[in-house]
Amino acid sequence: MDHVLSGFISGGFLIGLLTAGMYPGGWALADVPWFLVGVTVVPYLSAIGWPLAVLLRYLNVITGDTASFGWLPVVVWPSLVYLMVQFVERWTLTPLVQSRSLEMSTITVLIIAFIGGAVGGFYGLLLTIPIAPCIKILIQALVLPGVER
Repeated sequence: MDHVLSGFISGGFLIGLLTAGMYPGGWALADVPWFLVGVTVVPYLSAIGWPLAVLLRYLNVITGDTASFGWLPVVVWPSLVYLMVQFVERWTLTPLVQSRSLEMSTITVLIIAFIGGAVGGFYGLLLTIPIAPCIKILIQALVLPGVER
């Protein structure tokens, strides 16, 4: 179980580093001062970066050329960057990295995350992924030997 929990933590850290690399690139494309909101190593704290990016983009537009003010550059482009990085993180990075670090299939990790989120909300989603492999280990160590006998 120590191996599973350390794999979960190291996998989460790797996901955080990868998203911390994607955000600055996206913010730079959206013309947001990315150096202030780009580095979000903690995956669940990246939600703070989106409103901050919109605010910084708004301040950048009003201090510059006010004739080019519009909702598209201020709200849509930073929001699109945030949603794209979140999509890649939630649907690609997390299942792939956590499935390898927890020694479970990608589909199993997705199903576990769906069930945990549906049953326990945010905390269920957060705790289900490391708890499920521990339950798997307990079943393999305690239940299956009795069934085989």
